[in-house]
Amino acid sequence: MPLPIALDYRPALLSRAGIGRATRELARSLTHCPELRVHLFGHSLARSKVAVEVPAGARLHRLPIAGRALPMLRRLGIGAEHLAGNARVFHWTDFVQPPVRNARTILTVHDLAFVRNPSWHGDQAAELSERTRTAIARADALIVPSSTTANDVLAFAPDAPPMRIIPFGADHVPMTTGPHPLNGRDYALCVGTIEPRKNHRALLAAWRALPEPRPLLVVVGAIGWACDEIVADLELAQREGIVQWQPHCSDEQLWPLLHHAKLLAYPSLWEGFGFPPLEAMALGVPVVAHQTDPMRELGDDALTLADATNVEALGAAIERVLHDNDHRRSCIEAGLQRAKSFVWQECATAHAELYREVSS
Repeated sequence: MPLPIALDYRPALLSRAGIGRATRELARSLTHCPELRVHLFGHSLARSKVAVEVPAGARLHRLPIAGRALPMLRRLGIGAEHLAGNARVFHWTDFVQPPVRNARTILTVHDLAFVRNPSWHGDQAAELSERTRTAIARADALIVPSSTTANDVLAFAPDAPPMRIIPFGADHVPMTTGPHPLNGRDYALCVGTIEPRKNHRALLAAWRALPEPRPLLVVVGAIGWACDEIVADLELAQREGIVQWQPHCSDEQLWPLLHHAKLLAYPSLWEGFGFPPLEAMALGVPVVAHQTDPMRELGDDALTLADATNVEALGAAIERVLHDNDHRRSCIEAGLQRAKSFVWQECATAHAELYREVSS
């Protein structure tokens, strides 16, 4: 009999990128594991912000149930697993965990950036930290996408349950992406929510310092939190013609933008994984990123790393990728090869093995 498992699918309904992307692609790949019966927990009052995708072979459970009502339902004997097909294993995929009554639980910890530097998350940091500590203590097993995050978890919660490192995939990226979106004009791309950790202000300063003629900088990212000054800088740079800012961007728009970019600038100060650099590598686009352990692990020498807190160093790295053809070619070749090792079906198979282990 297939094992009934449930994923908290709400991130996939509320976000195109990041955790939403991870949850959506994982669910799609899990449906190809014949030993599983996949249920998707989508109960919420929130309207979906992206097109609702239900993978063939999965069942989406979605009723207008407020998140604050879930603890009360659990006290009445109706846990999250009962609201998702009576699953035997419930997989918490985000930083808000629906309460489970009897099922075994697995928690994905994507990153602990809010512990590393609470200022990156403003008023939310303390709540995120406490909620994550509680969820780790309640989980039967943990999944992290990188060894860097595994080390962070062990430092944060030394008594954490068994943990499995399972990287996400890259093969969701389409190899055919359409015509040049800016009619042949050279541009670089930066992808990420507008919030302090993504370090847009340093990138804008480095871009202004580049010698002319410089390519346009296209910034794709929705407004996040604690970002009034960043938004003001972006709007000024856009008026000056240095930047084109796209707060909203569908995948149909993103893939051509990424495919035809001269480079991806990714100055984020910390990540647990990092989809944009991986997606860029998969499309043969060189990447300039902040020199951190997560980026070293992800890129395995395929990325051009620089201290993105130093405007001059960041600018020098960008210039090298733009103008040093040998270095550029080497990064592209290494990135294409590196991206091939991130496969969604391998990710799903590793998840399925862990589901079976915790259910037995």
